[in-house]
Amino acid sequence: MKNSSFKEIEKIITGAKKILAVSHQAPDGDAIGSLAAFGFYLQKIKKPHYLLCVSGVPESLKFIPGAARIKSKHPKNPFDLIVGFDYGSKIQLGIESYLKKYPKIPILIFDHHLTADQAADFGIIDSSYTSAVELLYDYLKAINLKIDKKIAYALVVGILSDTGFFKYSNNSKSMETAADLTKRFNIKPVEIDNKLNGQLKIAAAKLLGEILSRVKHHHKGDFVYSWVERKDLKKHRLTTDDINENISILLKNLKDGRFSLFLTEKSEGKVRGSLRSRPDKNYNVAKLAMKLGGGGHKYAAGFRVKGTIDSALKLVAKYAKK
Repeated sequence: MKNSSFKEIEKIITGAKKILAVSHQAPDGDAIGSLAAFGFYLQKIKKPHYLLCVSGVPESLKFIPGAARIKSKHPKNPFDLIVGFDYGSKIQLGIESYLKKYPKIPILIFDHHLTADQAADFGIIDSSYTSAVELLYDYLKAINLKIDKKIAYALVVGILSDTGFFKYSNNSKSMETAADLTKRFNIKPVEIDNKLNGQLKIAAAKLLGEILSRVKHHHKGDFVYSWVERKDLKKHRLTTDDINENISILLKNLKDGRFSLFLTEKSEGKVRGSLRSRPDKNYNVAKLAMKLGGGGHKYAAGFRVKGTIDSALKLVAKYAKK
């Protein structure tokens, strides 16, 4: 796929009668921020649309304006255009059955992941961007859309989330965009930080302790790892949303290993892997995730595989060998 110009993208969007906008499963602030901001844009141009994230909006991201409009169930009818955000690999969207039913719907993409198997027909894939929302922001600026506070807030959440409040990236353009939006619309990053990172439950803290007690260093692959099973979550009456981001941050900050791996038993025979690294370790986990059928950013990526915790661990070890 050749990248489209912003003018070409605007023509495609305005030419569609109704649009299905979707982002990846297990969404982060960038995914939900992108969908929410894009939804407000479509409202402004009076374009019928449906916003979708098949795994739903995590509790920690429901504060984003427009998040309540995002559905988790596939629409029943076909659309003229699918717009995908921040997904890296088409399988991450979780819409295989929908695409099988309606295979001729074209896909337009806004993505900053490395080019993999996004299977888009047009749009932009540009890994120089730190987040999909920043790419969307440049598009909205290029078409002279009047950005309001709701759109700005969703965009800022996406930038701060994907850069780890600029702990993972020192991209000056991202900083300038976030600074401009926060100043113009009186958005307070500390409030966003509280919403994203200040909601840890006591039960989750206890489970995190158990998960940390399992941490091991895989010497041949040179990575640290831990895992959580469904029975652990059931015991503490928690969901994966209650722990995933927190444990990924804790594992990422361990001194040992080139990267960290956190495995989650999603259902019987299905496992999700979260891969994290840091700029000082300079290990590209996105390339590793792509070998496993997933995708992501250089320092934060993920994948889904069939099997058990043990088989998923062996698969990662196989591809992570030095």
